[in-house]
Amino acid sequence: MKAGTFFVRTWRILSILGLLFALFSSYISYPENVAVRFNELKQPIQTINREAIFYVAVAIFLINITLINAISKLFLRLPTAQIPIPNQAVWVSHRPQLNEIFRNWFYALTASINTVLALGLFVLSLLNRGDRSMQPYDYAWLLPVSTAILVAVLVGLPVRLFMKPGDDD
Repeated sequence: MKAGTFFVRTWRILSILGLLFALFSSYISYPENVAVRFNELKQPIQTINREAIFYVAVAIFLINITLINAISKLFLRLPTAQIPIPNQAVWVSHRPQLNEIFRNWFYALTASINTVLALGLFVLSLLNRGDRSMQPYDYAWLLPVSTAILVAVLVGLPVRLFMKPGDDD
C-alpha cells in the first residue's frame, strides 16, 4: 500500500471516529438550548435545540458518507475517455492508478467534511460551556483551519492529475 493511500484511509477512519466522539461528547455537554449567535456583549441572541443540532450533524454525516461513496463507485465505472482530465492520453494506459487517485480523493473529501464538522461541534461546545468566558481564541482558528483543509483536498486532485503516472511510486 502506498503512503498516500495509507494516509487517506487512516484519516478517513480517524475522522469518522473523531466526529462520532465530538458528536456524542458535545451533545452531552450542550445545554437544552444551544447558543449559536451572540451579540457584541457576548450574550446569546439565537439558540437551537440540542436535539436539532445532533440530528442535523448525524444527517450531514450519513449523507456525506453515502453520497460520496456512491459517487466514487459510479465514477470508477466511467470509461477513461469520458473523464475530463489533463494528459488524458497518458492516463489511458494507467487506469488502475487513476482509479486509486480518484478513490483516495473521494475518501479525503469525506474525511475533510467529517473533520470540519467535528471541529465545528467542538467549537460550539466550547462556546456553550458555562464554566468559562467566551474568548476569540476559542473559535477564531476554526474558519482558517477549515478553509485550509478543504482547499488542500480540492486542489490536491488537479495537482495530482497534472503529474505523470508513476511519479508517486
